Amino acid sequence: MRTIKFFPERVLINRIKSNDRTVLGELFIRYEKLVCTYVTSHGGTDSDAEDILQETIIVLWQKVCSGDFELTSKLSTYLLAVAKNKWMAEMRKRSKIEAEELAADTPDGNPSSLDGVIEGERVEQVQRALNRLKPLCKQVLMLFYFEERSLLDIARTLGFANADVAKSKKYQCKKALENLLRKHMPERERRT
Repeated sequence: MRTIKFFPERVLINRIKSNDRTVLGELFIRYEKLVCTYVTSHGGTDSDAEDILQETIIVLWQKVCSGDFELTSKLSTYLLAVAKNKWMAEMRKRSKIEAEELAADTPDGNPSSLDGVIEGERVEQVQRALNRLKPLCKQVLMLFYFEERSLLDIARTLGFANADVAKSKKYQCKKALENLLRKHMPERERRT
């Protein structure tokens, strides 16, 4: 078996600074497993993982070329942090699109179930309240109520230790959503 000898990270950065595009191949080979494993183990497909890898390498390239980059940790640590942020942004975007589609597609008010809260015209109010939640809370509720994913699956997707942690987080997020709805929905609408 032949092993690949990689350049030190500082050399990679200097090659990017000098606009040496041949370094791209090494970056993809070197960090593909790290980024793709993260994305696929957090609910993404192989195609999602490849997209996130490309976006991550582009962010690195742009940051280094802008002169606004200083390597203060391992390059792999930096790239994984960028990949995590990119993947979470993609998950938030998908959740928002799915919620908007759900709101548009359910004039009779019968989507999955949000314990009887979502009915007809209330979908919009719930969507606004969901958008006010912290991104992680919104994601937990979207996965559980709208995608009907199991707590174990949610724990795996979001990196929680186990299903009990996901259950606790779901409870906290549901309470936060209920508080927002209570604040922003007139009382007569909450009762009917």
